[in-house]
Amino acid sequence: MTTMVRAAVLIAVAGVLPLLGAEGLIQLIDPLDEPQFYCVDAPGFRNRVNLDAPLMAHTCKPGAADELFTPDHPEAGQLYMKAYDRCAEASSVQAGASVSLAPCGTSESQRFVIEPAGRIKLADSELCLAVAAGKGEPTGGPSHLRRDLTLESCSEVQSSLSRWKVPD
Repeated sequence: MTTMVRAAVLIAVAGVLPLLGAEGLIQLIDPLDEPQFYCVDAPGFRNRVNLDAPLMAHTCKPGAADELFTPDHPEAGQLYMKAYDRCAEASSVQAGASVSLAPCGTSESQRFVIEPAGRIKLADSELCLAVAAGKGEPTGGPSHLRRDLTLESCSEVQSSLSRWKVPD
């Protein structure tokens, strides 16, 4: 390890520089109709990612930049996508609201609580991140499926549609 890298690590450990947490997939716990599971995904692929469109649930693609999030970064409660330097943001505090990527900021619409049971709630609300019921729609590769992703009433949405495995 070079002296500069060692110094940066020591400074970060001391709390002067923020360290990134674990980057990974936000994966639905129940596979539903997709044996490869559904993950939170930015629509499009590689240079055709549409950063202005709502996030969706899509067949998991381990290692794909458009599915990698870091929880609680850059601030507590934010879901950060390093590849695009953006955070997940709710369009409103109403059932059916979409979640998109936006520049990270201080808005409460970018604050999420990850519950031990796997639900991802919009902070200070009773809305949980959920995939649409029904069957996934074929898209992209030969076995890829997608579903809409919205915020729904935690007490009304099925747990199979709203429990997630999140990177530590």
